[in-house]
Amino acid sequence: MAIASRSCVEHDQGTSASMDAYFVIIDSHWMASRLPRSLAMLQNATSSYPGIIEVQVVAISENTYLSSLSRRYGARFSTIALPSIGARSNEIARRSRGRHLVFATPRARLSNDWIIKADQWLSKTSWDAVILRPKRKIATQGLTRGLRRLWPMPPRPGVLCVAYEWFERIGGFDPALDDTAHQDLVTRLRACQARVLELEL
Repeated sequence: MAIASRSCVEHDQGTSASMDAYFVIIDSHWMASRLPRSLAMLQNATSSYPGIIEVQVVAISENTYLSSLSRRYGARFSTIALPSIGARSNEIARRSRGRHLVFATPRARLSNDWIIKADQWLSKTSWDAVILRPKRKIATQGLTRGLRRLWPMPPRPGVLCVAYEWFERIGGFDPALDDTAHQDLVTRLRACQARVLELEL
């Protein structure tokens, strides 16, 4: 492993000191086989900010493998016996000590500097939520421009970062929703005049 220079270490310490606290929530039922890769990406991105970023893996029931996997990547593991992603996410969010909540989806692709970029928009500017989406591949390459307008491809889900204050203000996720809970939350945030920014990484 390469040893960071003194200037880089000082820069990281300065960034950590000025960064808000983040609570990252990963639903293992939703992530399924993508969970190990997602945890590895999160560890690469957050290892420089101990005590500032907490990663929480949620499962419906006790699972020795998931508990061990979470510890391996520096995450906490909790069981919440509720039937939907929306309900489980609401319950674990209530335990958050962070100023901002981060919800990852199976399609998340996280660069090592994603948390710095999210923090710049949430803490240093006036945005209330930031959606980080992976860059879209041209899935309709063979279609004409007119047909693409008639048949728009929905954006792939990514990572939702939202101020806890706003999450609480609109009542969190709809507990009846599963994999559409995130998009529903974004729709309600916008309906309530929250400032939501979408970025491709």
